[in-house]
Amino acid sequence: MPYPHSDLAHLSETIGLIYEGSTDPSRWGTHILPAMCDYVQAPGCFLFTPLHTPQSGGYAFTHGIGQEFLDLYVNKYQHMDIWTLAAMERNLLTEGTIAIGEDHVSREELLASEFYRNCLSVEPNAGQLLGSVVFDASSQGAIPSACSYIRPLDGPRFGEVERQRQQLLLPHLSRALGVMQRLRTAELTLATTLASLNRLSSGILLLDPRGHVAFANAVAEDILAQGGGLRLRRHAGDSSLGQIDAGGAALQRAVNAAIESALQRDPYNTAHFSRSVLIPRPDGMGSYVLQFSALGDQNEFGGGMSGFSAIAFISDSTQRPQIDPAVLRSTYGLTAAEASVAITLLEHDSAKSAAQVLGVSPDTVRSQIRQIYAKLGVDTRTRFVKTVLGLANRQP
Repeated sequence: MPYPHSDLAHLSETIGLIYEGSTDPSRWGTHILPAMCDYVQAPGCFLFTPLHTPQSGGYAFTHGIGQEFLDLYVNKYQHMDIWTLAAMERNLLTEGTIAIGEDHVSREELLASEFYRNCLSVEPNAGQLLGSVVFDASSQGAIPSACSYIRPLDGPRFGEVERQRQQLLLPHLSRALGVMQRLRTAELTLATTLASLNRLSSGILLLDPRGHVAFANAVAEDILAQGGGLRLRRHAGDSSLGQIDAGGAALQRAVNAAIESALQRDPYNTAHFSRSVLIPRPDGMGSYVLQFSALGDQNEFGGGMSGFSAIAFISDSTQRPQIDPAVLRSTYGLTAAEASVAITLLEHDSAKSAAQVLGVSPDTVRSQIRQIYAKLGVDTRTRFVKTVLGLANRQP
């Protein structure tokens, strides 16, 4: 999709700011969202986790939206949001979906709703919506997240130009938020030093501006030392730890392309964060899973040409995922009993068998499953499993 040069420059500048949020969440409301609103041409924006409050592992960043409206929406009218309810009915809450408010309901329906009369009308900028789903409940390793822009009811209508512009921002937004979520501990603090990365239970590589590995935490070192088809190749005179060696030519091209995309922050050809690069193990037992993202120029690890420009998360699919009950409790608000049931259900696909393991009645487990699904925001076992496995190996 071609854009004039001025738009490309504007887009590239906005994308650069987005990546700053991956290690410095304080910049979302102060710098990043204002830049996104300027690019999309909307006076307000709300980047949030609809199923999780900041106290339970989520986040809420805003620009151009009054606190009175936010409090009213969150505390009283969120369950009456006519746009969200219609989107659920039309299956428009899946990862990557971008929809205009009138894709959900007509303007006449909106104006006639209690949601508009008693809630939206409080905020002068709210009357039109351009909503996007960054992560849904089945997104690998991520908490469901949404990014919504608003305009006044009497302002220019959102259309295809705004939709397409958000389409360009969305993959980069997913990568920055994906990194931010993966670096958060159960205490909701970010691991933003090399020492703290070394204490995480997931494999992390930091890449220099050439795409060479400049840092590998302990978990990544263990994976790379297994000799299972994924390793680091070091050249004489190279001060880095080496380059990622994926084995075969086709796999190497896929890894190189993913690294190049992360380093260049390609405005038009960047994959969503959940799109992994899979490197099959030579023994045929599973794969190595790689996820790449750019880092901001001012990233907390040390950005710029002499520092770290990109990050890679690396895991071994043959390793049995470890789910800490404390992480389930802090991230999704599960009780101790519900967390125990959730972990048990990963290996037992029926309430009866899970009940036998836990020594409780099947009816008790069924009741807890309903509560678990509601708190996780899922409605199928497949989505439940993906959501819970997304928390694998996180530290409490």
